[in-house]
Amino acid sequence: MQKYFISDEDFKANKITSDDVFHISNVMRFRIGDSILIGNNRKEYVAKIEEITKNYVAYEIIEERIGNTELPVFISIFQGYPKGDKLDDIIKHSTELGVYEIIPTMMKRSVFKLDDKKKDSKIIRFNKIAKEAAEQSERLIVPQIPDILYLKEIDFSKFDKLILCYEESARNNELKAFKTMVKSLKKDDKVAVLIGPEGGIDPEELEYLLAKGFIPCSLGKRILRTETASHYVLSAISYEMELLNE
Repeated sequence: MQKYFISDEDFKANKITSDDVFHISNVMRFRIGDSILIGNNRKEYVAKIEEITKNYVAYEIIEERIGNTELPVFISIFQGYPKGDKLDDIIKHSTELGVYEIIPTMMKRSVFKLDDKKKDSKIIRFNKIAKEAAEQSERLIVPQIPDILYLKEIDFSKFDKLILCYEESARNNELKAFKTMVKSLKKDDKVAVLIGPEGGIDPEELEYLLAKGFIPCSLGKRILRTETASHYVLSAISYEMELLNE
């Protein structure tokens, strides 16, 4: 069943007025009487379409769906800004895997050069990708991409755990730190995961992050691409906290 996240205003009016109107009528080709899922304020509802116009889709709530598709911890990915369109896929797949928020992070070895004039349009696009991925995976929330920040602009003091995905730890055959960190997680922990760009983490950045309390971790014995690391981390946390004891 297709899901759509809607604003509080639309929810109160029992109407969808966003770009999803086009998706409902022209992409999915829904008709009056078809059922969809509505997401609003961490709740999910089955709704029946009552009217489709060019400007809005009216619906009737049939029932609230009970369930929780969110990870039991809040994972914030600080992703070293990669080349090309890799960040699009990182956002999409990290959303499917349960990330809470993603902050594209400018680091010394980021090839991408930030253009302040284009930043707002990029953030809008990134949040649209997250919304679509959250709808597809039937999340209760849409992960946010609030800004593109430079590393030293970020305040890490609010986090309970600080995980640094560090390729040199893998080269040195360090295999315990990440496992220990994951096993120590508790429900509602706030976890920062920092991943470097393609060129890795600069020694000065490493020193800075260690001073902030980050724990360097390998992600297994192999060196992962920057666009793979977040998926590994989220999958491991999901397995440990959602599947292992089921």
